[in-house]
Amino acid sequence: MSLAWTMVRHRFAAFAGTFVAIALGVALIAGAGTLFASSQPQVSERYEHSPVLVHSPSVGKGSDGYDDYRAWTPSEARALAVRLEQVPGVRAAVPDPSFYIQRVINGRATGDAEAAKAQGHAWSSVALGGYRTIMGAAPEKAGEVALRGVAPGSRVEVLTARGPETWTVTATVDAPGFFVADDEAQARAGGVRVIGLTGNPQAAVVRSVAGADGLVFAGGERTKLEEESVSRIRWLGAQLIIAMVVLGVFVAVFVVASTCALGAAQRRREIGLLRAIGATPGQVVRLMYAETVVVAVLGGAVGVPLGALVAPLLAPPLVDAGLEPAGFAVTAQPLVLTAAFLTGMLVALAGVWTAAHRSSRVPALDALRDAAVERRAMTVPRWIIGLLTAAGGAALTIALPSIPAMQQTTAALGAAMLLLVAAALLAPVVIVPLVRVVTWPWRRAATGMLVREGTLTGVRRVASTAAPVLLTVGFATLLTGTIATIEQATRIDETAKIPAAMIAAPDGTPGLSEAAVTRQPGDAPLVSDVLLTVGGKTLSYQATGKQGLRGVELSKDLTGRPAQVEVGFADGSTVRLPVTGTHDGPAELVDLPRGVLRQHNPDALTESVLLDGPAVAAAGMKVLTVRQYVDARIGVEGRIIDLFLIVLITLTVGYTGLAVANTLLMATAGRRAEFRALRLAGGGTGDVLRVTTGEALLSVAVGTVLGGGVATAALAGMKRATEHELKQVVDLVVPWGQTLTVVLACAVIAVVAAGAPVLRRQQAT
Repeated sequence: MSLAWTMVRHRFAAFAGTFVAIALGVALIAGAGTLFASSQPQVSERYEHSPVLVHSPSVGKGSDGYDDYRAWTPSEARALAVRLEQVPGVRAAVPDPSFYIQRVINGRATGDAEAAKAQGHAWSSVALGGYRTIMGAAPEKAGEVALRGVAPGSRVEVLTARGPETWTVTATVDAPGFFVADDEAQARAGGVRVIGLTGNPQAAVVRSVAGADGLVFAGGERTKLEEESVSRIRWLGAQLIIAMVVLGVFVAVFVVASTCALGAAQRRREIGLLRAIGATPGQVVRLMYAETVVVAVLGGAVGVPLGALVAPLLAPPLVDAGLEPAGFAVTAQPLVLTAAFLTGMLVALAGVWTAAHRSSRVPALDALRDAAVERRAMTVPRWIIGLLTAAGGAALTIALPSIPAMQQTTAALGAAMLLLVAAALLAPVVIVPLVRVVTWPWRRAATGMLVREGTLTGVRRVASTAAPVLLTVGFATLLTGTIATIEQATRIDETAKIPAAMIAAPDGTPGLSEAAVTRQPGDAPLVSDVLLTVGGKTLSYQATGKQGLRGVELSKDLTGRPAQVEVGFADGSTVRLPVTGTHDGPAELVDLPRGVLRQHNPDALTESVLLDGPAVAAAGMKVLTVRQYVDARIGVEGRIIDLFLIVLITLTVGYTGLAVANTLLMATAGRRAEFRALRLAGGGTGDVLRVTTGEALLSVAVGTVLGGGVATAALAGMKRATEHELKQVVDLVVPWGQTLTVVLACAVIAVVAAGAPVLRRQQAT
């Protein structure tokens, strides 16, 4: 280890690329891991003073893997609450119905639309959060409300599932949300899903009393009842954070491996000298491992505090982007920082593994060699893996027509990934003929000849520079092109499904109120979740309430269609309805009579109205063309996807720049003798810079051509798969502007990295 420390200390420039890659990788893992650990589900502020919560019973797992629950009817909730109040230590058992409400200011609904679905509460639930009444009296009848920050006696405009209303504020409270009389809240919400217990009850006793009528959550278990809108936001943020960590680890291994491989090639004579004085292959391997450990410790020592310092700075942007809930704060996570440090160590050792074992086979005679010509650019393992991935990608592409339509797009993306990896591995094979073709017009010019021959001589160097560019350009083109093509195809497909020219759509709300819908001419399906018992099995379905139906319509794909089904509604009631027909939609959808669905879910909202006449203005509603409506729906998810792409491509370009810069810095610094000979032959610093710039741009061009070519071919396959899935013609959309930005960034980094050692050498002399 002392020898390794000495080598690193005296030749740190040779290990600088590895150090930077590990430091940035550890910083990324530490920062993203801290964000992830800080963003775990939390007990809702509304239940802060309720140590035990009782939830309505589960009916089993749904198709999405999550539990499906049935609601209590108001009478069931009251009866269970009376039983729970008898448990020793329980001060109060409070049923907690919730309903949709938004405040209207200047004619527009305000606040977060998703969170508004559960902003209305019963007055008695104030005790569950330990909130205080600042002034005023409790609401006692319909039209009265308690609010935060509004003085008693004030009149406020609100929008509920019934429509726009004007309420009188009777109390000012320090609680978020709208609090109305208990009976009024129950009438608006329908069923009840949570009963909160105040005091200091024992969870085990509560479970024995609740029995099969409810699920008991105490202490930290209460985080499982986090509001759905908050959980969805946390889930989105978690996906981005996980993607950042996975990409950071993968690219860090790639950069470290590339750096170590090039460093080992440049130290071939040095390693040969060690072998000549008696070093065994095992000692060479251990030396390179030890050197890497030293660099990894130094990189981790820089990366861990860097990640810990940056993580809190990322919290506000994540909240603003809708990837973390309001109030999200980063907390100290020492275990995460330790794991990041150890991960950096493992990443470094994984990256150096191949180079270390290849170096152990260097013969002692290589200490006497001084030739710059690389004898073999491709190793046997690289040949094998490259050919296997190429064959796998080609086979998957050929097999696309025989793959089920719903899986073709995913299979096409997998084939493209395999082909890009194959292109990166087999790049040295393609570089020679490609360079000969590209440089043919300049083969007679002095600089062109030097660039051409220098590139053909240093195929490994060119491949090390081109490979990260190839992968970055390929992935950027593939991902952005795939998403743009699918979004365009989805727009066409969704627009074709809507049999109307104009649509009444929500405006800043999660849906349309009943008052807005009843005034509009056209079809207005109501949407709600229900429980269906079919064949003795109860599952959650998304129900659409439609006018004119006399019973239930199930998907035609559902086998064994019964004559009747048992439907469980949001108010907790269960009704047997006849099955009167089928629909063409997915199996998890069901159509019901609109009046029946509204009767059992007073809080349900309408997604849109397909207009067949002039629309009538209403609160929380706007009129759109079909194309505008589809664009708005796709745009909500599209903004999140675009944010994911920006982050991932930025990370990839950053690591690519690091790989390219490190490769060229090391390679240029190792060619001092070559450039000295060029100066002795009459060339100046400008000539050397033109040669290094030409070689750098040529390497970037090779990577761009290979990566862009493979990605474009893969996108063509993706287009065919999408057309087959949607059964319609789809235009291929390639965002060349974004790809060009990536290429220009790589080119600038390559030119600067290649020229910096030359200028530094010139200044030193």
